[in-house]
Amino acid sequence: MACNCTKCSVKCSCADTAITNACTYTDCSVGSERCSDVQCAECVSYCGTSFQINGKTSGATIEISKGERLDSIIQKYANILANGLGDCSSSDGQHNPFNVYAGVITSSTVNVLWDGIWSSSTGFNIYIAPQSGGAWVLQNISPIATTISNYTITNLSAGTAYKVKVLDNGISNSCLPIEILFSTLAV
Repeated sequence: MACNCTKCSVKCSCADTAITNACTYTDCSVGSERCSDVQCAECVSYCGTSFQINGKTSGATIEISKGERLDSIIQKYANILANGLGDCSSSDGQHNPFNVYAGVITSSTVNVLWDGIWSSSTGFNIYIAPQSGGAWVLQNISPIATTISNYTITNLSAGTAYKVKVLDNGISNSCLPIEILFSTLAV
């Protein structure tokens, strides 16, 4: 969002449309927002040459592909920070999906989507838990086929904060998965 001093108000609204981000994004004073336009990570793609790097000691490979979305790249690096560059995070080894996100969210459902699976995957299990704490609950009866890349979780409580993880069915429990955080809509 551009810094537009003619439309900024003390209540963080621009002309006839209120904005929902922090007031600093439209604060026109020195040292505030430096960008004329802010983009969401899921709307930015890496357009350079695809590249990879092999781990010095593990030999595991991390690959960033031309056209890959920035949110997926960030999840890959978060996965490496949590699991190290090895079997749990290598592009060519067993790992949980890299690109996990929420699609449509209603007051009682969420559509979970994923991508970036490893070539020998045998399926997926979807778990949900309240963000405030509580046990992870398996949502699917049998592993979800590798040809499917989304799952709708139903019977959720309105206005509640949840976390979801997608686990590859055939890998070690020691591989930490990406957990997405979302809230269902209030009724």
